[in-house]
Amino acid sequence: MITLSFVLTSITILLTPGPTNTVLATCGASFGLRRAAIMPVAEAIGYIVAVSVFAAVADTVRGNAAAFATIKLMAAGWLLYSAFKLWGMSFHTDARPAREAFIRVLLTTLVNPKAMLVGTVLIPAGAVHFPVWVLTYALLSTLAGLGWVAFGASLPFSVRRHTYKLASLVLGGFSMAAVASALSI
Repeated sequence: MITLSFVLTSITILLTPGPTNTVLATCGASFGLRRAAIMPVAEAIGYIVAVSVFAAVADTVRGNAAAFATIKLMAAGWLLYSAFKLWGMSFHTDARPAREAFIRVLLTTLVNPKAMLVGTVLIPAGAVHFPVWVLTYALLSTLAGLGWVAFGASLPFSVRRHTYKLASLVLGGFSMAAVASALSI
């Protein structure tokens, strides 16, 4: 049975700024609400896969500092790569980058620390009806993701045209935080 506590905690986590939300807001800013509305589907797919994997290996990840640090470093690497790619991109709204953005949202979500938190802590170990818990989180992520897309789409154009650079700086910061966290274990 899904608990109110799970739903409220999930919403709080999903509304907190992070790597995936940064990319979603950037998609909204560059493609507009209508064209970027599909991006939260990539987020949901990413969370379904990542949360399921983390739940399956929760005991190993929880008890193995090296595995935990490796996961953080992999996430840091992807975020840094994305930061560099976004920094070099010019602001555009054509269809090809929209497909690339969908993949970027998916991959960023796969390495998002929020997925690890949900898979190892938030969903009870051995939860009955585990798929229902994961699908509930994915549905909530889609709704929150639409909010982040709408936020990006609502920015004034004078700000929107700089969102790739701004997102690059934010993702670079998250990457450095992940590296620092991995090295402090």
